[in-house]
Amino acid sequence: MKSYLKLTVMSVLVSLSLSCSINKQERSREITLKTLLEELVSREMLSQHPDGIWTMHQASSYERLSITPEDPEGWYANHDWNHFERIEENNGRSESVLLDVEGPGVITRFWMAGDPNRKSALRFYIDRDTIPVWEADHPGALIGENKQVGRLLSSRSVEQDQLPINKGARPGHNLYLPIPFDKRIKITSEEPVKRPGAFEAIFYNINYRLYHGEVSMESFDASTINKYKAVLDEVNGKLLKFQEQKPVKVRMPGEENVDNIKLTLQKDDAGELSLKGNLSILRTLLSINAGDMDKAVEDLWIQFFFDDKKTVDVPVGLFFGVGDQLVPTSDWYRKVDADGNMASFWVMPFQKKAKVRLVNKGDQAVNIDLSVASGKTKWTNNSMYFYGNYSQKLDDQITERKGEDYNFITISSKGMYVGDTYQIQKYRGGWWGEGDEKIYVDGKRFPDHFGTGTEDYFGYAWGHPETFNHPYVGQPIGQANLLDAGGITVNSRVRGLDAIPFSKTLKFEMEQWAWFSGEIDLKWACFWYGL
Repeated sequence: MKSYLKLTVMSVLVSLSLSCSINKQERSREITLKTLLEELVSREMLSQHPDGIWTMHQASSYERLSITPEDPEGWYANHDWNHFERIEENNGRSESVLLDVEGPGVITRFWMAGDPNRKSALRFYIDRDTIPVWEADHPGALIGENKQVGRLLSSRSVEQDQLPINKGARPGHNLYLPIPFDKRIKITSEEPVKRPGAFEAIFYNINYRLYHGEVSMESFDASTINKYKAVLDEVNGKLLKFQEQKPVKVRMPGEENVDNIKLTLQKDDAGELSLKGNLSILRTLLSINAGDMDKAVEDLWIQFFFDDKKTVDVPVGLFFGVGDQLVPTSDWYRKVDADGNMASFWVMPFQKKAKVRLVNKGDQAVNIDLSVASGKTKWTNNSMYFYGNYSQKLDDQITERKGEDYNFITISSKGMYVGDTYQIQKYRGGWWGEGDEKIYVDGKRFPDHFGTGTEDYFGYAWGHPETFNHPYVGQPIGQANLLDAGGITVNSRVRGLDAIPFSKTLKFEMEQWAWFSGEIDLKWACFWYGL
């Protein structure tokens, strides 16, 4: 839906209480790096639909032969590097254009793979300026190792220059610093020598918002980071503190009520905790104890009911981001430790009542402590319920180098897509994750988001098995990435400024493309808000 509302200024302040009525007029504030950073760490804002004020888009280096699924050879082509919008001359230099788009807008996530230290200048031109406002002679200095931005907003998937899984492989680089632009942004790369090989090439995914209507956008320039250093330090500190805290120690702003229940669930037993009022669930803490803890997180399911509708029905391991095994993990919305403490910090508003239900679908008894913290909120026209969907594809027979799209999720509603957790189990050696994500928004015939590889979508590169936990991407276990053995890999991506709003429908298809033939098991959970 397009908004014709005139916006003089726009921001989203973390300090907004959950009881604020967030309508279009109240969101008409100035957009700056400060307001965007504050929105980045505001969990409650995901539950409010932007209603056409902004839309989410993606540019990437996907293979340009991919035009239609009616042509499988082109659709599943796998050379997803060095595909640019064009090559142009700038100030006597030949530069490859990764993105060129009219504003107002904001770069919300920038992922890149390739050797970050190779001389390959990366430049940001903003508002039609012919002089770049942000540049470095190698991309890692901006995207993955920018000390001025901070390691939680500019990070490598793992702190290794050389990855042992593939000779010449490097980690993925992620930038979550928002880059606002008023009139236009152009991002280019310059290499001294053209190299056709994948290890020397450029792979990239760039997520960006475009705003619709009149907004007051303060464009990023060479002075912006220093101008907002205080808020940048505050956000980095908040992310770091949260990352280091234990699940049982975290408390959320706005908590007013904490309800607790202790349960012992035998096979097929269920237990629940109910809440009443116009509230938001702010924190869900689940502590479990069982003889086989891995089986417990696989077989125990968590369900949420809001105003008499069940919106979440997911195994607790997938819900909290660890799949079928209890391993430590942490992102901005979930934390798990090795002792069986699992916490969720998705904000879940409701109008009258809610219920959290646990169901034991396994054979062993599970002892459970469930704690739910809530606070007051005000339901508005743009308020949305939280949803979680579970899917699986077991005993899937795949063929080497043959792509296949399978449906991650299809949503027919108005809402916001906010994250997913994905588990693969394979039973032999080989790399599984060449497949691209393809996300269609509001009935588009070609994907609005066309990726370059499953591991790229989840923030890493070259299939490295090393584990990592960052605020918005993670791999708590990576055994299936080993080239000489089977195993399980779990990947998660959760969204902040790169959440995807949709007005009618969202269809997410994930391509399966592997370098081996054989049997695999897939399990995944998708998270979204809906009206």
